[in-house]
Amino acid sequence: MWKSKKLWTKSDYFIIEGDEYDTAYFDKGPKFMHYLPEIAIVNNIEFDHADIYKDLDSIKLAFRRFMNLVPANGRLIAGWDSPAVREVVAEMGKRLFTRLETFGTSDDAAWQARDIIYVGEMTHFTVVREGREWARFRTPLIGDFNVRNSLAVIIAADAWGIERETIKDALASFKSVRRRAEVRGEERGVIVIDDFAHHPTAVRETLEALRQKYFGRRLIAVFEPRSWSSRLAVFQEDYARAFSPADYVIIASVFDKSIATEKGRVLDTDKLIEDIAAQGKPAHNIPEADEIILHLAPELREGDVIAIMSNGGFGGIHDKLLHALRDKASEA
Repeated sequence: MWKSKKLWTKSDYFIIEGDEYDTAYFDKGPKFMHYLPEIAIVNNIEFDHADIYKDLDSIKLAFRRFMNLVPANGRLIAGWDSPAVREVVAEMGKRLFTRLETFGTSDDAAWQARDIIYVGEMTHFTVVREGREWARFRTPLIGDFNVRNSLAVIIAADAWGIERETIKDALASFKSVRRRAEVRGEERGVIVIDDFAHHPTAVRETLEALRQKYFGRRLIAVFEPRSWSSRLAVFQEDYARAFSPADYVIIASVFDKSIATEKGRVLDTDKLIEDIAAQGKPAHNIPEADEIILHLAPELREGDVIAIMSNGGFGGIHDKLLHALRDKASEA
């Protein structure tokens, strides 16, 4: 028996991230099947978690079951920019008993984000509901995907009766969470960023968002294939396209490659580097964090932005790189 520290709050609401990944080693069903949500937000559906699901159809089935958990007096907030979400909702048809709210940048979404611009460290966008302007918002979060995330939150908050001005203030002051385009430090004019991105879509959208925020600066992507899906070859071609927003790319070795081999064909990092280099940009396959720092530190110059992407610790690469930059500055 164990005791946990209780966090007391006056709020009547409990918000949790749903997850289609397995619950535990003894329960291979998705985590979100253990929840009974009043409101469910489904941003996007894509193939992932190749160690659990065999294809996109099996993931769609999991999400159909999840949507069925939402009660008739609840709401399903569905990302209408995702073809797979549209398909699942259409397949459910009359079996979807709850109220449906659609959102995105699509012209046929009930809630739309329009006029998205990035100005003065803030992303600004207009929310349009059923063809009418609803309100103008701003947030320090970057990237179109975060605009969609914010829009889903706005819909949920409105469903709970929260005032628009309160929603505006909350979004404008929200500082994001750790490991989501998190600036770990800056040395010699070089910004080191930590991001949890590992799926090809997340890698691409993260890099596109950083390209937007740090426009005109050299963007260096350092990636460790560490999640189960990224270790396998299921996204071999997708990764080659995912790094297109970067100017310079380094791919580390597949994490724990011997175990990954038991799950299927492993990502070919040599081929990945070859395909990225064919886009006309420097690309290197460097196995470990320390080797990456030895290679990268001498090449860095003021104004560079380094996006380090991994869903693990990556050998403490962030602090080590910042330390190497400090040492180089002291030697100058």
